[in-house]
Amino acid sequence: MAKRNRRRKTFHLKAASFGIAAMIALIILPWIGYCLLNLSSDQVAAQIRLLEIERRSLDESLRRQVAEWNQLTDPKRLDEAVAARGLQMAYAPPSRSARVAANGALNMAPEVAQALQASLARAAGEEMAAQAAGAGVRRGKRYGRL
Repeated sequence: MAKRNRRRKTFHLKAASFGIAAMIALIILPWIGYCLLNLSSDQVAAQIRLLEIERRSLDESLRRQVAEWNQLTDPKRLDEAVAARGLQMAYAPPSRSARVAANGALNMAPEVAQALQASLARAAGEEMAAQAAGAGVRRGKRYGRL
């Protein structure tokens, strides 16, 4: 018997099956995109709702505070308060006042001058301590003297 050359049959994609796959892809891919966009827009809408609620509460708070301020600063109410209690204002005592001379010198009570010098010395000492603690002690031309 003679051997026959038999070819194996190979499966080839037909044009119809490729067209069907392309149609399915063209339907499914836009639908997936639509679902993703809808999900993100729902999240944005929820954030907008929360911000609108917060804005409404802030507007209401502002309205209440403006109404309270208007009530407190009503000219009739202020006049009544001044008439009832008076302003009760007085000049500052000499120990709390200082004058500046024409040449720029400060004229003040001795106890005020001492308190001012003490506070300036304390501030300078704290600054030096902070510099020494923060940067370490450095000596020389470049860093200056301590």
